[in-house]
Amino acid sequence: MAGKFAAKGSLLQYESSTGPSVFSTIPAVGDFDLPLVGSRDETDITSHDSGGDEETLLGIARRPAITIPIVTWDGTNTHHGAMVTRANAGTSTNWKVTCVDTKVCTFTAYVKGVNLGAPVTGAFGASMEIKLTGAVTYT
Repeated sequence: MAGKFAAKGSLLQYESSTGPSVFSTIPAVGDFDLPLVGSRDETDITSHDSGGDEETLLGIARRPAITIPIVTWDGTNTHHGAMVTRANAGTSTNWKVTCVDTKVCTFTAYVKGVNLGAPVTGAFGASMEIKLTGAVTYT
């Protein structure tokens, strides 16, 4: 059936240098959700003459911060280290998700934090929290 693809093989990339723009792949990324459209604020505009039903206006679309699991963390990896550097600097970064069906999502986000995971019975991993700012473009 056309149009159905497994998600495995999608790439999460960040802009590692500008002029010209270069995107680098973050290795060992696990499952994540990318909010294409944020949840919109609601403003109640119900009045006494609204007929007994709530009336609402939708406002700004807000995208939540998302968590990106890094299944196996390597503290010596350039790209893993770049996420820590960006979290410490508090600067925004351009991102790209390239899907296996060749669709591409681009957006700007901040790395809010990086947390190391050291389970007794698992791999040394990490989770990275990023906060999107602005729209997600899906082409």
